[in-house]
Amino acid sequence: MTPVSKILLLAGVTLICLTGCGLDSEAQATKAATDAVRSRAALAQDTATAVLASPKRAAQTTEQRLTALATAASAADRHGVVFGQRAGQDGRLEVDVAYDEAGQGGGYVAAEVHVRLCVRLSGVADKDPHVDMVDIACDPALDERPNRPDKIVKLRP
Repeated sequence: MTPVSKILLLAGVTLICLTGCGLDSEAQATKAATDAVRSRAALAQDTATAVLASPKRAAQTTEQRLTALATAASAADRHGVVFGQRAGQDGRLEVDVAYDEAGQGGGYVAAEVHVRLCVRLSGVADKDPHVDMVDIACDPALDERPNRPDKIVKLRP
């Protein structure tokens, strides 16, 4: 093998390695960010269930209950952005929330990936409430905020 062939072979192997490491780093970053937003959404669902189960909710107006649900979904430890809320005739309360997170990948070529998860939390305030959470489309107005997401993720893979 000639010296030029060895150099070309070495350059090719290096390029393959760097490309593979970068892709792995991106996958790691995406997984870390996705796990974080899913975890925050699950925490919001649990907190919303507790909020709607509170005995003091019975004495509140529908608007106060809706505000309590929105606060539970977007509290400081969850970093959620409420982009819609409504109350149905049947007493069902709905809050639309976006959770954003940037994940960091490791490896030689570190990657950063910003993901967004948009969900609807809905439930009825009573003694034994259940708060449902489903994926929804993100409001396009969210893209006017800094840090647009690289990927929109769902609750389930």
